[in-house]
Parts: sequence; structure tokens; C-alpha cells
Amino acid sequence: MTGTELEALARQKYNAVSDTFFSSAEILDYLNEASQTMAAECLLIETYNTSTTTVASTQSYAFPTRVTGVKRVTYNGGKLRPINMREDDMLTLNNQATTSSGTPQYYWIWSDTIYLRPIPDGAQTLAIWGYKSPADLTAGGTSEIPTRFQRDLTTYALIQMCAKDQNYSGASYYKEQWEMALSKAKRWASKRKVHDAFPVVQDEESQAVTILGVV
Repeated sequence: MTGTELEALARQKYNAVSDTFFSSAEILDYLNEASQTMAAECLLIETYNTSTTTVASTQSYAFPTRVTGVKRVTYNGGKLRPINMREDDMLTLNNQATTSSGTPQYYWIWSDTIYLRPIPDGAQTLAIWGYKSPADLTAGGTSEIPTRFQRDLTTYALIQMCAKDQNYSGASYYKEQWEMALSKAKRWASKRKVHDAFPVVQDEESQAVTILGVV
């Protein structure tokens, strides 16, 4: 749905189709707030980004635009292993300033920045699988939130419209509806990760191996 369509739906639900008390820009802001919250809390928008190219002797790289979370990173097609700073200390003998270069095997994240170890010795594609925030919704633009949840964005807008109208009982009602919508979206996102497989509960004897060997 477009921003205009979602605005019209919110106005219809609040019986404020021609009410100038709520401007179009105001309702669009509410819809954008809802989109950002839903995408961040429910991890609804997946992304595969190959816009980053490494530079020789450069260790750190900013997240691509709007990427908010990382599931996997590859360097020139090879999967990198996520580590933490303590593990990096072990690799560098407690000298984080180590400048040894080569083909990166590891990465860690700090302050929306990806650090590679060893430091790259050439220009290669740094591919990132993860989650992103939606672009700001415009009147004529289409929401990036999955179609099945786009109408729920108006529920958040109705909370704000009720509050501005000092309709606090209405705001409470729509707040409950909004929280239910978020829960529904989280369940859907979780189920999507399973696909058509049965959920498996890992026990203490489970090993990090597959028929291909150690993962």
C-alpha cells in the first residue's frame, strides 16, 4: 500500500476522512514511526547487500545504508566467522593495533562498524546478509513492510491520533491492538525462518556438525 492509501485507511478508521485537525504530513509521520518500530522489533525486512568493497590495509567498514543487523558476512564469497574482541586479543596476542594483512577469516561488530581480521590485502566484495530499516514512506511510495502487516501500521497512527484528540480510552484500545500486531509479526518472522521444516529443540549432546563435517 502507498502512503496515501494508508493515510486514507487511518482516517476512515477514525472517522476523520475530511478532518483538517490531522494533516497528511502528520499521519505520514505516524506511519513512518510505525514502520521503523515494526521493522526493528520484528526483523521483517531481510537484505542481501554487496555494496561494500574492501580496501587494502583498511580494517573497518560501516554498515551499508539502512542495514541494522547482520546474520552473515562473506569476503570474496568466503564465509567469515564472527568473533568478539576477547577472541581478537587471542589472535593478536593482546595487540589490537596489529596490522597483519591477508585474506580475512573473522569479523566483529562495534558501533555499526564491521572489523575484519586479518586486515584485507586487496579489493574484494564484502557481502552482508541481515536486516534493514525501511525507507521513509512518502505519499506515493509503497511501504517496504510485508503486505500482510501494512494495514497494522494504521493502528499505531490511530494511537497518536487519539492522543492528540485527548481520546485516551481510544489510545489505550489501539495500543493493545498495536502490541498484538507486533506479536503477530514476530511469530510470522520466526516461523518463516523454519520454512517447511519441523522445529528442533537442541539438547546438550547436539554437536555443531553436519553430514559435510564441522560447521
